[in-house]
Amino acid sequence: MDSPLKDFGKGVTQESDLVEAIETKLASYSEASRNLLVSVFKNQLGDLSPKESTSLKALEEGAATVVTGHQLMVCGGTAFFEIKILSAVALAKEAARISGTNVVPVFWMATEDHDFEEIASFRVNGQRFTWQQEGIGGPVGRLATNRLAEQLEAFLITAKLTETQRSFLQRRLRHYKSEPTLAAATRAIVREWAADFGVLVLDGDDAQLKTLAQPLWNQEMQGTLAKKIQSTTADLEQRGYRAQVFPREINLFEIGDQKRERITAYKDLDAPSISPNALMRPVYQEWVLPNIAYVGGGGELAYWLQLGGVFDHLELPMPRLYLRDSVAAISYKTIETVSKLALSTEDVLSRSKEELVKTYIESKHSYATESVTLNSLLEAALESWANTLVHSYPELEVHAEAMKTQFEKTLTRSNKTRLRALKKREHIWTTRLETVMEAICPQGVFWERRSSYADLIGILNEDPKAALVDNMSTIKAGTYLIYPKK
Repeated sequence: MDSPLKDFGKGVTQESDLVEAIETKLASYSEASRNLLVSVFKNQLGDLSPKESTSLKALEEGAATVVTGHQLMVCGGTAFFEIKILSAVALAKEAARISGTNVVPVFWMATEDHDFEEIASFRVNGQRFTWQQEGIGGPVGRLATNRLAEQLEAFLITAKLTETQRSFLQRRLRHYKSEPTLAAATRAIVREWAADFGVLVLDGDDAQLKTLAQPLWNQEMQGTLAKKIQSTTADLEQRGYRAQVFPREINLFEIGDQKRERITAYKDLDAPSISPNALMRPVYQEWVLPNIAYVGGGGELAYWLQLGGVFDHLELPMPRLYLRDSVAAISYKTIETVSKLALSTEDVLSRSKEELVKTYIESKHSYATESVTLNSLLEAALESWANTLVHSYPELEVHAEAMKTQFEKTLTRSNKTRLRALKKREHIWTTRLETVMEAICPQGVFWERRSSYADLIGILNEDPKAALVDNMSTIKAGTYLIYPKK
C-alpha cells in the first residue's frame, strides 16, 4: 500500500506480511467464535465435497481465512466475480505455503444487499440478459428464483453460444431451478464451480452469526462506531482522498423478507433483524471470521480505509488489504495483431493508445527531432524579431512577450497537426492498435468489467480456473492477458 495511506490500512508487499497477519489474528480469535463459525458452515453447506470437508476440518482445527465477497450477480455478472474468488484461492494457498499454517479461502455472499438492478444482468457474446422482477423491497438473497429460472431458460434457447458456454450456463440455470432463493442458488453455483479449491461459501444473513456480533450492533446503535468511522473519514479527506462511502450516524438497516430500511435512531431489535451497511459489513465479517486478508477491487479496498478507527477501538485486527488480480481474455487473432504491431502484451496493458501511437510515430518518423528542427527555425526568427522590436520600441516589450507566447501556442497546434498527419499515413498500424485496445477495453471499459466469465470460456473453449490459480500473483496483484492456443 502506498505510504500516504499506511496509517489507514496495510497491504501485502512481502511474505512476512502474511505471516504477521496470521499470528496476530489467530492470537485474538476465540475458540468459542471458531466453534460457532464451524457450526454455521455445517448448517449452511449441508453435504460437503471432499475439498470442502478438508477446508472445514482445517478451520475447526485452527486455520485462518482469506476472504473475498461479492453481490449475488445473475450467472456471476461480469467476469471479476469469478476472478476475485480465484485470486482469494491463490492468496490463501500462498499464505499457507509461506506460514506453514492452514489458510482457507472463504466467499462471503452479499445476500443482504438491496440493489436489484445491479445484480440482475449479464452479457455473453454481446447478448444481454436482464432478470425482470417486480415488488423488490428486501434483501436480494431472499428473492425466489422461479421467475429468474424461467426467463434465463428462455434466453438460453435463443442465445448464440458455443457448446462450452451453453453447458456452463445450463449448469447455473439448474441451480436457479432447484434452489428456493437467490442466496441458496448462488451458494450452489459457487460451490459447484469452485469445488476443486475448497472454497467455503458463507451467508452473513445468519441468526447465529448476527447474535455473535451483538456487541457490534449495540455500539453502533449508540453511535460509538459511527463516530470512529466519521473521524477516520475526515482524516482521509484532509489528506486529499475522497471518501468511498458516506458514513451515517448509524450504519445499520432493519431487514425483513420485504424490507430493508435504514435505522436513523436507536432501536431495540433482535440481532437477526439487523443488517450492516457497506461500512459496517467489513467489521461484522472480521468479527466472526479468523481472517487475515480481504481480496477486493480498488473501490472496495478504498472504503476499508475508512474503518481503521473502528478496528482500533474494538481491538480487532484489521486484515491485510489485497488488490485482486485482473484478467482480460482475447482471441488468438487479436494476439497475432499485437505481434504484427511489434508490441508486447505488457505494452498494451500498461500504456494508453495515445502513448503507444506517439511512440510508434516517433520511432518511425523521428517526430520529436523533426519538431525541434522545424520549430527552432521559427523560434529563432521570432526571437530576432522581438529583440529588434524592443530595441527600437522599449515600451513594447510586454507586447513582444505576448506575441512570443501566442506564437508558441501556434507552434504547439502545428505540432499536433503534423502528428495527426503522420497518424493518417500510418492508418493501418493505428487501426490495428485500435482493434486490439477495443478487445481489451470494449467501449473504454476494461474487459473483465464488461464481459462475463461465460465470454472468457467462449474465447478459450475451456474453463482456465485451475491455470489461473496456479499463475496468479500472490504478493503484488497482476493483470493477465489470456488467449487460446493456436
